[in-house]
Amino acid sequence: MGNPHPARARSARSRRVALCAALLLVALPVVVAQAAPAATQFKLILQPVTLLYYYSGIDLTLDAATLTTLALPAGGGTQLPAKALTASGSASTLTANAAIAPARTNRMNNIQLTLDNAWAVRAIGSRNGRTTVSVRFASGSTATLTTPGAAGARIVLSRLSATPRRFTPRGLGTVQNGRLRMRMDLSRARAAGSYGTATIRISVTTT
Repeated sequence: MGNPHPARARSARSRRVALCAALLLVALPVVVAQAAPAATQFKLILQPVTLLYYYSGIDLTLDAATLTTLALPAGGGTQLPAKALTASGSASTLTANAAIAPARTNRMNNIQLTLDNAWAVRAIGSRNGRTTVSVRFASGSTATLTTPGAAGARIVLSRLSATPRRFTPRGLGTVQNGRLRMRMDLSRARAAGSYGTATIRISVTTT
């Protein structure tokens, strides 16, 4: 027996390749694009927060001009009208009494002091929330300031308050400034110098 005819062998191989290709085409699945719809619900939850800005210390200077204006009544001064005197004396001594009698000063025991922009707040509160500010002296309802080397010289502070005391939170982008108010008794401040120190406690809450 001889070898198959080359042409017939090639034809048989071609038929087998075509059949395998056909079988592969039949076996491959048809790929169809699929969509997977989804939705993510996102929300942001903010907790109440309060930022209080304050000074570590405040040094208030009352210069001579300010103290003079504080003490003298409106329109008052220290120059009095001319005085006519009659002298008396004996031997080589003469005496004349000018009897100066200055007008009363303003009351120095109940001075209203206002410190504008002494603190500031940024806050986020709940719906219809409120921010409340309270202040007090660490020593209680009053604070006494003294100066070294001047026994008995003192300044007494009282009736401390903050304004505004209550307000609507304005968010972190907007600041709410506030002031401190107190009464000062300067009637026993008999010496120049530094009088100290009172500690002011500031408390802020936001609902």
